[in-house]
Amino acid sequence: MYSPLFFSPSPSSGELSEAEAYHIARALRGRPGMELFVTDGKGNCIKALLTGVTPKKATFEPLETLSVYKRPYRVRIAVAPTRKPERNEWMLEKLVELGVDEISFIKTTHTHLESFSRVVNRDRMEKIAVSAMKQSGQFALPEIKIGTNISELIALPGKGDLFIAYVPEQNTAPVLHQAATESTDALVLIGPEGDFTPEEVTAATSAGFQPVSLGPTRLRTETAAIAACLAIHLAR
Repeated sequence: MYSPLFFSPSPSSGELSEAEAYHIARALRGRPGMELFVTDGKGNCIKALLTGVTPKKATFEPLETLSVYKRPYRVRIAVAPTRKPERNEWMLEKLVELGVDEISFIKTTHTHLESFSRVVNRDRMEKIAVSAMKQSGQFALPEIKIGTNISELIALPGKGDLFIAYVPEQNTAPVLHQAATESTDALVLIGPEGDFTPEEVTAATSAGFQPVSLGPTRLRTETAAIAACLAIHLAR
């Protein structure tokens, strides 16, 4: 029998959030004695027994801590958000389902700044990430960063492979899944509608970012981010 997965930042409390309680009471018609899994969103999971449930409160008794597979590498996607919230939200949902460890919505020269005041809402993004994590049967929530300037990100890129999705005019950039190194962390920069400026590309490559292609066709921003995440996993 299928046992549903729930999220609790502190599983040791033995209590689910009101939103999770409502879901288990109304949608799943849960009853005391029901078996469930609870993750803290940090890669850990416990098997538990539901001990009490109402639409506002659900409690559980932890039974055992489960051994969970953890990837030996991290996938980081830095992307300039689009001007339509539904496209950013769809992108985030799919990135979480594929397995992304960090997503940064970055400011670039061609990024519309209204995207950060009107389009990218942290609370809603976090709810979408939790839902996608549970739906895809994962136990780790990605770190979501909003409003980082591309120059700041380039200055402190972190360890591992560094890529910028950008194909020079001479069309010499290798395909991402062939350029990625096995079992190494990866950070991929995805440009906005209008792409990166030549100055941004120069700054990135000077900092060690390698230009890569995501395929022979021109992709929308959100599609490019998803393709990059998948390419890294395929390379591993």
